[in-house]
Amino acid sequence: MKVFPWNMKQRGVALLVVLWGCTLAAITLGALATSARVESTQARGQSLRLEAFYAAEAGIERAVFMLNAREDAQRWIADGRAYGFRLGRTDVRVDISDEDGKVNLNTAPPELIGRLLSASGVDASLVPRFQAAIASWGTRGHMQASLLLAKGGFSSLDELYRVPGVSADAVEKIVPFLTLWTPDSPNLAHAAPVVVAAITGAGPEAARSYVDQVRALPPGAAALPMLPGTGSGNAAKGFSGIVSITSQAQVAEGPALTLDVTLIMHSEPGNPRPYRIVRWMERASEKNL
Repeated sequence: MKVFPWNMKQRGVALLVVLWGCTLAAITLGALATSARVESTQARGQSLRLEAFYAAEAGIERAVFMLNAREDAQRWIADGRAYGFRLGRTDVRVDISDEDGKVNLNTAPPELIGRLLSASGVDASLVPRFQAAIASWGTRGHMQASLLLAKGGFSSLDELYRVPGVSADAVEKIVPFLTLWTPDSPNLAHAAPVVVAAITGAGPEAARSYVDQVRALPPGAAALPMLPGTGSGNAAKGFSGIVSITSQAQVAEGPALTLDVTLIMHSEPGNPRPYRIVRWMERASEKNL
């Protein structure tokens, strides 16, 4: 059979069209498969993150419950101790600190802020400038009877980052030891070593030793160890009703998530929760428990 040249050209064009269509289909299918894998990975990551979030939130709720336990042996103590438990495949670590063991940013004298900066490891040559800048931001106030913020001054701890002339590194060092919610001088029975050193003038090792002794006391113990240093300070058993809770959740072979919250342990009318949230921060972490 005789084949005309124009028929051969048509066949060639048709073959090219078929090949181009097959190539386009292969590219499309590959893109769809890649998109499906990406979406599956994203969905798994979101699922693991939600699992970590709800486990960390469960740590907050359990801390509130255990702080109100009737038996001394069961009650958790808000002096910086760490408590842990496992929820399914997630490890949860909870650290609880009574806010009365911290320095009130709005009512503390400038000299105490300076000592806190020094005890936190801020360069000694920078302390006077940072102290003056913080003290000049707003006015020193007095606490209101409702245990809300002091009049004037800082409205949140994060506001420290906006103080001109104070480095973010210095703020990061002192924020864990500051509060806006307690009216009195720090209760050293609930304080971190940095606060103990700033109040009493004790060295880092002596301050750490005192805190370790306090945290080693069994629940219900009446006596406290002797304060270190030469400065005066207050230390007493009890509970102020305002706590900071750090709840970190680590999912097995998954992400870690941390919730940093400050709670007032009584609720407002109409609020079913037995506490009021005054500060809430959420952050992801790669650290394993």
